[in-house]
Amino acid sequence: MKLSFSTLGCPNWDLEKIASKAVEYGFDGVELRIGGTQHVDLSMSAGERKAVRKLFEGCGIEICSLGGYSQFCSEYEKDLNENMDLLFNYIELAHDLGVPYVRTFIGQYPEKLTEEEAAEIAAKYLNLCGEKAIRNSVKVLIETHDAFGTARQVHKIVSKIRNEGVAILWDIHHTCSGGETPELTYAILGKLIKHIHLKDAEEDNVCLMGMGSLPIRETISLLKNGGFDGYLSLEWEKMWIKELEEPEIAFPQYINYIRNITM
Repeated sequence: MKLSFSTLGCPNWDLEKIASKAVEYGFDGVELRIGGTQHVDLSMSAGERKAVRKLFEGCGIEICSLGGYSQFCSEYEKDLNENMDLLFNYIELAHDLGVPYVRTFIGQYPEKLTEEEAAEIAAKYLNLCGEKAIRNSVKVLIETHDAFGTARQVHKIVSKIRNEGVAILWDIHHTCSGGETPELTYAILGKLIKHIHLKDAEEDNVCLMGMGSLPIRETISLLKNGGFDGYLSLEWEKMWIKELEEPEIAFPQYINYIRNITM
């Protein structure tokens, strides 16, 4: 298993600092958030995309995933098509940057839809996105989040997708908050899990690794025993929670904690 961090945790760092700190702290990769101009965005020219790829390749740091913000829970075809176009563009960006995965959300579905109807709609559009992803040597990862925050819920979508261009990003905070044990989540999703978001928390209060109550050790043990060889990516929510410790504290603490429990 490899270690990365999401740039959600270092909103004030530029790309050069992200790359250099990843090397300094001993990370294998980074997960770049797509949001406005932090830290990559769709307006980047072909030359800018090549420069970003060269920067990280030159440091020996993999851009392991792009944190996209598309959603597929609307009742309106116009919204769904706009989000599909957005994800198509994310996929092309990932291809240009040499990134294997692009995250998508499903979102919160409106009251007029049932969970089954929302899953059917999301699967319809993500089928097309998966086909686009395959053509670009990328996979779309559905994050366990929002209305589809558990394995039981998100499986209702992936079970309807007819290609291998769509898989799962497992955010353990959300599956645990939804009442699932790591064993149940892994039993349902198994090899569909390609990327992990890790953080520790006490209820909804994010904290440094080992200081909360999330089953970090148990999750990593399950993944290790199952042959998972992807990334354990720290999702330090500094962008949204300003009072959290600075990345200069949280990132090396994460590295040390994970190494201590996996050695």
